[in-house]
Amino acid sequence: MSVWSMLTRFVKSVFSNKEDADIDLIPSYLPMIPESQKEYYKSAHLTSMWASGYVQGIHNKLMNSGTGNEIVVVGAEYISGKPLGVKVVNGDGNDQVNEELTKQLKEALRIDKFDKKNVKITELAGGGGAVAAKINIINGVPSISVHSVDQFWIDFKNGVPERFNFFEEIPNVNYDKYFLVETREIKSWSDKTGKTTQGGFSTYSVCKIVGDDVKPIQEEALPNKIAKHIRENEIQLNKSVSIGLSSLGAYLINNTPTNSRFTHLELGESDLSHSINFLFAVDYVFTIYMREGEKTKTKVAATERMFMKEKGKRGDKWSVNADEDYFMILKGSLDPGMTLKDTLQFIQGEFRDQSYRETMEYFAQKAVTKSGYNPNTFNLGNRDVKATEIYSLRDATMRKIDKKKQIIQNEYEALMWDFLYLLTDRKLDSNSRIIVEFPDPMSTNLSELSSTLNNMTSAQAMSVEEKVKMIHPKWDDKQVQEEVNRIYKENDIGEVPDPEAIGGAETRGG
Repeated sequence: MSVWSMLTRFVKSVFSNKEDADIDLIPSYLPMIPESQKEYYKSAHLTSMWASGYVQGIHNKLMNSGTGNEIVVVGAEYISGKPLGVKVVNGDGNDQVNEELTKQLKEALRIDKFDKKNVKITELAGGGGAVAAKINIINGVPSISVHSVDQFWIDFKNGVPERFNFFEEIPNVNYDKYFLVETREIKSWSDKTGKTTQGGFSTYSVCKIVGDDVKPIQEEALPNKIAKHIRENEIQLNKSVSIGLSSLGAYLINNTPTNSRFTHLELGESDLSHSINFLFAVDYVFTIYMREGEKTKTKVAATERMFMKEKGKRGDKWSVNADEDYFMILKGSLDPGMTLKDTLQFIQGEFRDQSYRETMEYFAQKAVTKSGYNPNTFNLGNRDVKATEIYSLRDATMRKIDKKKQIIQNEYEALMWDFLYLLTDRKLDSNSRIIVEFPDPMSTNLSELSSTLNNMTSAQAMSVEEKVKMIHPKWDDKQVQEEVNRIYKENDIGEVPDPEAIGGAETRGG
């Protein structure tokens, strides 16, 4: 007989061949996924669960600190915490803003609650590595839906999405798993004049997963409950319907430009892909921490005469109420050799609070660092910081956020152009453009900044150049140097130090 710890069970589940794993971390939809993408989807499914804050089979045994969820949510907040800037630009080459179309697009996005969907997109992408957005026509009006990595797969051709496949499991009474699949693909047809035209089409189908096999099910062969679900949602199976766009009407939004593990795939990498072991370590230590806290709470040691006996169906129960204000000593006297203090004592073990918290913080720091963020973004790893480091404290976080923005921006602009094209009844000028702008996630608190600069100036701990960089973090070196020159001239400080010079208290080489 062998007894496995939770840590051993997790290691077996992640690294075994899955046949002898105690915890099932394999998604039920995996047989539908192309063979070349299956390992990616296993990993994405796992990181998505850690991002959600609950991993099946693990967090029903371990307490959850929510570290994975916090990493993803805080990272997404830097991108989607403020409303997007959106404008429509005419296609006349002058980049003139079309106020009327801009207003129409903004109002439609507001009605469609795109601000909330923007948050969902950034969080799901951070958790799973990729997310898909899709334009649907509901009651004649375009609407955007968001799908996690556990709800779609893509067939690629030459590194470009050729076909999107969105799926959802249909509730069923037995163990058979049925999935409704919507396929988006480009099809060609000829009009009455013989001209060939291309456009996006949507086709629904139902498949059943049996073991590792996927079997398409015809409408007449559907079980009653599955057929009822199809009828109630007014879905036409196996019939291609035009979506009214020349594109697929579906958009892949990756979390990263490349994937360090699955380099052959055009699918992004989760923020948590290299942090799983550290996230587990945090929750593992957190559980032990809470358990020890429970075990070291105050306990009562009492003599037998202090206990009360209560009969029950499963035998007698003995208890003592330590909260009583008075205790009566039975038989009216103490036993020979006993003192009054022997009757009731309080015992409390030592709680190693500091060591546990330091261990948890260490693993949390590692998880955040492996996610690509600066631990200081999460109030972790606090330390004495040199004045010249203040400007770059959050560089790691901002570099990661800027990369995400560039990826999202391109897809959002394509998505919103198609969205507006449908809004205008397909009359939008093909040369017009949508420009999406992300607000600065770190708006400067002027009072705090002024106080910091004053302190640094009084302590003579920061150069003029570093102060300028701190106030204008987006300026390049030339702009910074020009501003430094103006400050020296206007304040009659003297000559600007030569950064290449050697010697002298105010030179970099000095």
